Amino acid sequence: MRASRGTRWSTCSGSSGAARGRRERRRGRTVSRRSARLALLTLAAGLGLLLLADGASGAEVKLPPDFPIRKSESSPGQVTFSHARHVAKVDTCSACHMRDLKMKRDASGPMTMAALEKGKLCGACHDGKTTLRGTRVFPLDQCDACHKD
Repeated sequence: MRASRGTRWSTCSGSSGAARGRRERRRGRTVSRRSARLALLTLAAGLGLLLLADGASGAEVKLPPDFPIRKSESSPGQVTFSHARHVAKVDTCSACHMRDLKMKRDASGPMTMAALEKGKLCGACHDGKTTLRGTRVFPLDQCDACHKD
């Protein structure tokens, strides 16, 4: 006896239909497991490539030249910011930019000692507590580290 879709029906306890159903269920599960494995492998490979690209792109960034920070009347001396000195200690631009500073110069607000003492701008790291690569970052009260005349 044949069913309308071409499935052969057995009169003996339905063994061929049941076995076929189990095989199809197994195949379906196998396909979804394979799909999940493939998706996971693709995700891992993509993440690995992204991390590699991020590390490589950091090395290619052209750093801006040193520049003077606008001096206030009460400043004990001129402060010149060096990206090269900071990147040598902090590896990534995002360690400061986007966290404490905006990318465009002077867009983060005025550079005042009051702001620094509140932990804003440079004061986020130059607080006397922060360490980078096992070395403590000099505190704000070490004036001659930044102010030159």
